[in-house]
Amino acid sequence: MKKTLLFSIFASFLCSTMSYSQTKVWDFGNDSDTWPLSSGISSEVIVDNLGLFPIATNTNFAAVTAQNNTFSDGYTSVNRFQMNGGGGVTAPDYMPIQRFLYFDVDSDCVVKVWFKTGSNGAVRTVMVTDGTSLVGSATTNTGSNTDTAIITANYTGTGGRLYIYGDGTANNLMKVQVTGATVSTTTLSKDDFHANVSNVFSDGNKVYLSNIKSNTEVKVYSVTGALVKSFATSSDIDFQLDQGLFIVNVKSAEGAEKSVKVALK
Repeated sequence: MKKTLLFSIFASFLCSTMSYSQTKVWDFGNDSDTWPLSSGISSEVIVDNLGLFPIATNTNFAAVTAQNNTFSDGYTSVNRFQMNGGGGVTAPDYMPIQRFLYFDVDSDCVVKVWFKTGSNGAVRTVMVTDGTSLVGSATTNTGSNTDTAIITANYTGTGGRLYIYGDGTANNLMKVQVTGATVSTTTLSKDDFHANVSNVFSDGNKVYLSNIKSNTEVKVYSVTGALVKSFATSSDIDFQLDQGLFIVNVKSAEGAEKSVKVALK
């Protein structure tokens, strides 16, 4: 009887230890060592295995500022991570092009996101996607008319990159938690990046894509985030666009990806 009891206690302890070891938390609201108060970023960075991708036209994405919040599950925070705008895409397209967070996982996992609208009383939605489909989302001011919401997103897959971004003009993130998978987020080295990612440039009213070595998905967005053009190609190509500023996103079959802003005359 004692042996059985001891084994049960040990098994429970082991399971809880294993579960804890596979939980990754980014607490913007309280971890001031990792996420000190800041004014935002102007270039892509990875902090504590979390990728931060800003918008090219300003530097206020990822600002961490003081704000007290209390959530329905009892979580409280004294700071906020400001998205300062949406991801630049709308469903059924789930690959953000600006103002998003990303991280790599190696298996099934549950992603939770604690967030609040950036404007009191405004309806805002934050999404977790895998780049091609919606994994989970939540919306503020639904039913109980509160400004806070918690996403519980269940990712099922062999692993890959997940993205967090919002719609509308502003959302504030307080905490992100990943349970059940190992998080190991990296970017391509400079040499690998140039070897595998297509070149994108414009001349006059044409956009040119070169160094295409495999089937590549191409999406063109306006600076407001509207999808203008979408196609796939497996060879170098050029195409015309109307005059204006555009963001060209290219993604190879191997997963190499880049976004380039082009100006058409």
